[in-house]
Amino acid sequence: MSPQPASGKTVLCVDDTPYVLQMLDMFLTAVGYRAITAANGHQAIELAAAFQVDAVILDYEMPELSGLDVARILKHAHPQIPILMYSARLPQTEISAAGLVDAYVEKEHPQALVLELARILGDPPPVLIRRRFPRYPASSPFSLRVPAPESEGEITISGTLRDLAEGGFGGVIDGKMVPGEVAALVLGLPQCPILELRARVRYRNADSHGFEFIDVTPAQQQELRRCLQTLSTLSFS
Repeated sequence: MSPQPASGKTVLCVDDTPYVLQMLDMFLTAVGYRAITAANGHQAIELAAAFQVDAVILDYEMPELSGLDVARILKHAHPQIPILMYSARLPQTEISAAGLVDAYVEKEHPQALVLELARILGDPPPVLIRRRFPRYPASSPFSLRVPAPESEGEITISGTLRDLAEGGFGGVIDGKMVPGEVAALVLGLPQCPILELRARVRYRNADSHGFEFIDVTPAQQQELRRCLQTLSTLSFS
């Protein structure tokens, strides 16, 4: 018998961070799954009893009931439902020893999560949406200037770059920003001149943030492309 398509299968997503739930909903819906979301373990247990759930995606670190607590309760009540643990901090030894989780993926890899979900459900690998711009791995400090709350000044947030593309970048910052928030980026890669660009937050997963560039001038675009060309050469050397 050939695997069933993703369409029509319901996935319960459990995370105490609203932005993560939004991202999971977006990724799962894009490949044909139906996502229902729970903000904590108690909601997850209620939804699993109320709906016919085909799989569960669980955050590991949550208040009151941890991911393993929820997995233990769900496996007892619904042993046939596969559970995928998805978190920024995964103690794999503890998770494996518990024997409650069918798979686990780190939070920085949402596309890997979709592929792993399809695998444990016996679905064909979904066709993932390709990025508009190729991303290149990079590691370099950067700073963001954002308006200071309740004042006319600015505050500076430090961060570490993880990847860079023509349309934006990803990195870890020493603080929290919300999707839609705008900042002035100052980035100095060793291989490139200092880049100064405006960027808007697209998503946040724990301390990892994704940004898109906005209001880019032709001169800035040219400098950015030169930098990416250098990174591209280094990536394949």
